[in-house]
Order: sequence, then C-alpha cells, then structure tokens
Amino acid sequence: MRGYGWRPQLPDARDKVYATRLGAPPPPECDLRPSMPPVYDQGQLGACTGNAIAAAMEYERDRQGLSDFLPSRLFIYYNERALEGTVSSDSGGVIRDGIKVVNTAGVCPESVWPYDIGMFAVKPAKRCYVAAAADRAVQYLAVQTLGDLKDAISSNLSVVFGFTVYESFESATVAQTGVVPLPQPGETTVGGHAVVAVGYSDPQNHLIVRNSWGPLWGDGGYFYLPYQYLTGAQVSSDTSPVDGAYLARDFWAIELVSS
Repeated sequence: MRGYGWRPQLPDARDKVYATRLGAPPPPECDLRPSMPPVYDQGQLGACTGNAIAAAMEYERDRQGLSDFLPSRLFIYYNERALEGTVSSDSGGVIRDGIKVVNTAGVCPESVWPYDIGMFAVKPAKRCYVAAAADRAVQYLAVQTLGDLKDAISSNLSVVFGFTVYESFESATVAQTGVVPLPQPGETTVGGHAVVAVGYSDPQNHLIVRNSWGPLWGDGGYFYLPYQYLTGAQVSSDTSPVDGAYLARDFWAIELVSS
C-alpha cells in the first residue's frame, strides 16, 4: 500500500484568504486535468504533502509559461518536517508548513535532489538550497468554502488540500474507477492524505482530484470525491453520523511563482 501523510493544521489568523475573482457564479463544471503534469507516485513514503505541493507548483509554472521542471518532492517534505521538528521520522506533514517552505526557501529541481525515499531523513545538500532560491511560491491563499474552491479552479488555479481517508478508499473498486464513496457507519479511518483539486462537477456533485499513487491507480491517477466531504453531515471516526464533521479541509491555492 502506498503512503499517506497529511496532518491537519491549526488555525492561524495570519493566513491570507482567497477572494473570488470571476465576478459571476462559477460554471457548473471545470476540469484542469488536460493541463496538469504527469501524475507522480509517492511510493510507501508518507510524503503526500510534498507530492501535492510539487504538483501544484509544476502546474503553476506551466500555466505562467515559466521554464518547466519537476520540483523536488523530497526537498519539500524534508524541510516541512524541519519546521515541525520531525526530520528523523516519516511523520507526514502539515500542508501550510510545506507551502511556507516553497514560499521562503523555494524548491530545487528533482534532478538536483532526487526522490529516493531511503533519503527522506537526510538534509538536502547546500547546492539544493542555492537552486531552490530561484523558484518560490510568492503567494498562497486559504480557500475557505466550496464556492470559493470552484471559483479558484475556474480561474485556472489548482488547490492543495487534505482529507480523512476511510478504508473504502483502499478498495479495488476505487483503485479501478477513482469513484470514492461516502464513508459508512462502522468504517474505520486509515490516515490523512494530501492531494490536489483540479476540477469539479455540479451535476455529479464531486471534485476531480489528483492523487500521488501513479497513473495506473484510479482514473488515470485521479479520483472523484463527493462534495459532502467538504460540506459536513459525514461519519466520525467512530460509528455515528455527525453533522459538520468536515472530512476535507486545509485548502490552499498556490499562485504567482517566481523564476
């Protein structure tokens, strides 16, 4: 089984909030998959945050016509854990901390610091930090509502977020189709996972989400997450339905990448 690794963030009043920009209601459907880079595979390392943030950065560079490269996922994952004091363990991470890394230190190309999961606890070499300084996300915005999320995606922004994973996510059906069911009473949670929202469909009531388990999983590496994961009325970690138990949270749009 491939890794997870997302841990929810604590509130921070300093977060800059996304403001709608379309000037009209978003369209009923939007799909950015044709413009996304190839789907990554995080392997068994709990580096989903690094994989998700790197995907958003690579997409944003392409969108702005900047020179293309694969951001070092391991560089992001190591340095977010350095902020959290957990570099010696495969502890996962907080999305906001990973974004702070690319905002302050930047990110080097994966050709400079490759994705060798056996090196996850090794500090990147000095040359990596020199190379990273040229590529930083200079603006990151907290997306707080489903309406704002649709607005951001319709404005051609990808949005990194985390969600609580139930055991049904690991089923053969989801692996083959990418269609994620609502969790049922009695299901157990298996972890938290950071991914990238790249589309949505009001007729289908779901988000289109990029995973980091390779292109052979799900629908070409993507899956479909019910809106109810964002809007509550879900199932808690025990067996009782709980209104307002938001299973998807910590939504972040990365914008204006320097070169």
